[in-house]
Amino acid sequence: MTAASLLLVLALTTVDCDIATLPLSGDVRIALAPGGRSELRREGTVSHVKIDIDRVMPASAFGPASNTLVVWAVSPEGIFDNLGELGVNGTKGQFSATTRLTQFGILISAEPHHMVDRPSSSVVYRSQAPEDIRRRTAHVEVGLFDYSGLKPSTGAAVHSSVIQARAAFQIAQAAGAAQLAPEDFRNAQAAVGALEELVSRAAPLDILWPTANEAIRWSQRAATTARGKR
Repeated sequence: MTAASLLLVLALTTVDCDIATLPLSGDVRIALAPGGRSELRREGTVSHVKIDIDRVMPASAFGPASNTLVVWAVSPEGIFDNLGELGVNGTKGQFSATTRLTQFGILISAEPHHMVDRPSSSVVYRSQAPEDIRRRTAHVEVGLFDYSGLKPSTGAAVHSSVIQARAAFQIAQAAGAAQLAPEDFRNAQAAVGALEELVSRAAPLDILWPTANEAIRWSQRAATTARGKR
């Protein structure tokens, strides 16, 4: 597989996701198949999402390109809102965030980094709403981008944020960002260079983490810009 083929539409698939309509007041509890739960609550124009998973399935189980688990809100029209990275402590997964959507389902997917803009085909959990609430089942397409050709991070053990930053930069390279989004790509390249310098100095996590996030942010921006020009 060539580098450019990483971002071709190769892995499209459809998954079913229950979409819940949140009431004006009160909580809605929905299951996350195959084993998790989510509590949803609407407050004005904001919906609160809380997730608990007792025995979380690790991202690494879905291949070497899967470095983290990302939580998505899914609208009835199949629009995805990246809510953030699922927190994992041992075997437990926890998460809380907000979305502007008032009708939505939940997907959790294994991803190369936590700022991706579309879920991969590796859907780990999906919402299943109980029959006593207003709901509908949506058929949503996932796997727009195939990351199977990403090279896993090698060398000394490093924090997940560093591994994600390296993957994000690979994706930007594969998208042709050096030619199609040169300014964003240079910023990504500089951020990754600063990150690798910190890694070589064994910098503490409170310094590594924001630098890694900056590298991921610029790399994702470069990849998105490059895709838009293809």
